[in-house]
Amino acid sequence: MPSLLVPAVHVGELVLRSVAVYAFLLLALRLAGRRELAQMTSFDLVLLLVISNAVQNSINAGDNSLTGGLVSAVTLVALNWAVGWASYRWRGVEHVLQGRPIRIVTDGKVHLGALRRELITLSELRSALRKQGIVRLADCRKVTLEPDGTLSVLRHDVVPMTAAELASPAPFYRGTSEP
Repeated sequence: MPSLLVPAVHVGELVLRSVAVYAFLLLALRLAGRRELAQMTSFDLVLLLVISNAVQNSINAGDNSLTGGLVSAVTLVALNWAVGWASYRWRGVEHVLQGRPIRIVTDGKVHLGALRRELITLSELRSALRKQGIVRLADCRKVTLEPDGTLSVLRHDVVPMTAAELASPAPFYRGTSEP
């Protein structure tokens, strides 16, 4: 007889169910595209809440015991940590799980095929650039859609620095009190 602390389902089954649902959601969100992650609307939030409710019984198999919930939660947290660690440790895992950056503008020219693949309209691109203080596409040397759905912009008037330049201490300028 299940109780508050005794799960109605074997602990191994709870772990297996948690792993299966986590893997499914990871794949589903990866296939949904990076645009969805960066531009989450209230509809997307509602979808995530409904999905969490829909998969709840898949994870706990109807087990409402405290132990069953804790086993499922610990499994999900451990899986999330393991995926983060594997992404950090192995670049291939990171590319599979997160994807690669996609160039969508080069020297002011828009890569329309990339926009089409990512389901981004030209007006959405322009809006995102305006939010970064860029009015004209011609001002962009590179615009990259990052795996997390954000846009990285390199303007023509900004000189990129090498890693060595970034790592070296800033030069001290005479007549100023700041380094």
